[in-house]
Amino acid sequence: MDYLTKKQQWLDSLLVSDEEKDYIRKADDDTLREMFASPLAFGTGGMRALLGPGCSRLNLLTVRRATIGVGKFLLSKYGPDACKKRGFAISFDNRHMSKEFRDCASKVLTEMGFDIYTFHNPHPTPELSYTVRHFGCVGGIMLTASHNPKEYNGYKFYDEKGCQGVYEIVDQLISVITSLPDELSVTYEPTKKEFQGKVTFLDEDSSYDIAFVQKEINTSLYKDEFAGKRLTKIVFSPECGCDCIVGPMALRGVGYEVSTVPGQDFFDPDFKGTKNPNPETDGAYEGAYAHLKALNAEGRGYNLILVTDPDADRCGLAFLDSNGELKRLTGNQTGALLIDFVLGTLKRRNQLDPNGVVCNTFVTGGQGAKAAELYGIKVRTTATGFKYIGTMADLLQKAGQTYLFGYEESYGYLLKDFVRDKDSLQSIIYIADMVEYYLRQGKTLDIAYKELSERTGLFFNDQVSIYFYGADSQGRMTAEIEKLRENPPSVIGKDSVKVLYDYGKRFITDFRAKRKTPLVDPDIDYNDCLKFVFDDDSFVAIRPSGTEPKVKFYVEVRGKKDDEARKVMDERVASLKKTMGL
Repeated sequence: MDYLTKKQQWLDSLLVSDEEKDYIRKADDDTLREMFASPLAFGTGGMRALLGPGCSRLNLLTVRRATIGVGKFLLSKYGPDACKKRGFAISFDNRHMSKEFRDCASKVLTEMGFDIYTFHNPHPTPELSYTVRHFGCVGGIMLTASHNPKEYNGYKFYDEKGCQGVYEIVDQLISVITSLPDELSVTYEPTKKEFQGKVTFLDEDSSYDIAFVQKEINTSLYKDEFAGKRLTKIVFSPECGCDCIVGPMALRGVGYEVSTVPGQDFFDPDFKGTKNPNPETDGAYEGAYAHLKALNAEGRGYNLILVTDPDADRCGLAFLDSNGELKRLTGNQTGALLIDFVLGTLKRRNQLDPNGVVCNTFVTGGQGAKAAELYGIKVRTTATGFKYIGTMADLLQKAGQTYLFGYEESYGYLLKDFVRDKDSLQSIIYIADMVEYYLRQGKTLDIAYKELSERTGLFFNDQVSIYFYGADSQGRMTAEIEKLRENPPSVIGKDSVKVLYDYGKRFITDFRAKRKTPLVDPDIDYNDCLKFVFDDDSFVAIRPSGTEPKVKFYVEVRGKKDDEARKVMDERVASLKKTMGL
């Protein structure tokens, strides 16, 4: 069906509002092609798209269709009695249409017989995961587009473990959704009135949030041990997102003085107060830098900045270093420091379980794993995506092992697994405690990181995104990845490759022995990625996007100072780009 036919179907439908029809009529041809190009796909990460009318965008009709699929899938998996008794959780962030999508999903699922646990106001992703686990729900939905611009929203499905569903679950769900009629035609049969579900709002008062935040506060290893006045004073920014209320509540509950960034400390769907709500970017910190400097001009002594993203699952930091200058750390560096801090604390207290496990992903830098190794702690490596770390935490629990820490390079950390997704609340508490611990030893975080690097060796990690442009850009990207897979280079930059791991075709190429062997690694699920590993175990991992014509290179260089390491990284990236004809 061409886009103009689909456009006319929307204009003819009674389900489409007059406002949406007016938008469609006024749209230019390029916009119409984008709006009606193809059905909005429900992928392994759910849905994320521009807001607005059209089958390619996120709107009440595409959300309704996905939710009908979720309901049908769960009813077939658990049965109507369990779906009503156990219920289903829904949370949402501060974005445009999030509440309307919540209402739409709640209506569909209650009419299908599910009891719903939800909120009146935006609440963090980790609280959604906690809610699924707390009530024993059959699943959950988080309505969020994370750090995307204000024009976007998204829809993430969580399984009964409180994790985003991994392949064996989501593939079944996708199959159900794909089999449904389109968003204008899909219907469902409501259950009888007496069997329909009810909606419970968990924030009718503050008691549920207080209990959740107290559980987060209780994860602190030092909340009862830092006697006297805290040396750490925190400027905090929730970037206009879900941590506006619970973020400062958690930090203050542990004992820290907190000042929130004006213009960024209330729910705002337009993110007017921040240049960029993604804590991986410089723009996310500009307001916090200015606020800290203004406070300190008054002699207030603030020394730590904590920034969380709109759905409050990831966090970043900046701090005053040993020279009194503001400095940031990467997700890899922060993760390595937290591992050393947590395992070191447990070891000093004789509480470190030798059967404990640290989790990371195959694109995460190696310094954290090296830090864990110094304590004799095993590391389990998963595919990229925190749903795999959450699932690993569940597997460890069932095997009688202790989950100690999990993280990925993109500023996501989880310390206690009563949540099964990355959790900014635990993270900001532990980062604050870590900074306080070192300050009481007379060390700023740059000194602590330097000392850690002396024990682990030097690690440099960065990433580069390569975009494909022009006609059939997605097809050309796929073709180049396939060529690289079939004819991999044995030298990248100036360095010989030791092995290539192909996580899609599931084989290992040993360049020394000149042979291929099957890749058998149950911890790393299927994904269309390649990882070239060098003699010193540094690497380049290549990960094509599933939603846009973009390839991301994750590069690690070991044993070199930053300037020299960046030069090596640039050589390796340039070499791969040449091989790929870019």
